[in-house]
Amino acid sequence: MSISRYDFVIVDLDDDEIKICLENAQFLCSTINDRPDLHLRSYMERYIDILMGEAAEYAVIKWLKSNGKYAVSAVDKKSGKPDLGHDIIVKKLNGDEITCSVKSSLSALKNTFDDILDTFTIATKMSEVRKINVQVYYWLNLRGTAHRTTVPSTDNMAIVGWVGENDITSYSTYNGEIRQVADMKLRNMRSMQSLLDYLQ
Repeated sequence: MSISRYDFVIVDLDDDEIKICLENAQFLCSTINDRPDLHLRSYMERYIDILMGEAAEYAVIKWLKSNGKYAVSAVDKKSGKPDLGHDIIVKKLNGDEITCSVKSSLSALKNTFDDILDTFTIATKMSEVRKINVQVYYWLNLRGTAHRTTVPSTDNMAIVGWVGENDITSYSTYNGEIRQVADMKLRNMRSMQSLLDYLQ
């Protein structure tokens, strides 16, 4: 398995779609509890993290549907209860429903596709792995270029790739944190295009 920058999937979300993500994030921010292995977050940080996740989930569903595949959110955004650890329901070729987890991450210092692929790992721990696991990345552009991006933006967001439940073989922890992370560079994920071959 190996992907390149040309495998990244860029999905445009229009203003109405972003507003749906904003509304969901606002409600979820007031109802969810942070995981015990996560650092203490301010309300604003939690909101931004949730919003990135909502936009990432929406983008993956939109892309799958645009390719003729079945994909629906697995989360009742208004339930006030924790989700079941996955974000999307998709269907195998035989019609069986399977779960998909979407992870979103942000890079502040690496802002080229190759740097992101070679530096970062898929942001999941063993207990979070589902049948399909998709990684979405946001990146900032803090340097003095013609167009700086200093906050998360869907203009600087891409679906990187996916892995199956048995693709990840080892785990470690984030540097300076107790949170578990998979030992798999993004470069070693599967391309999103290849996922279409497995889905109805």
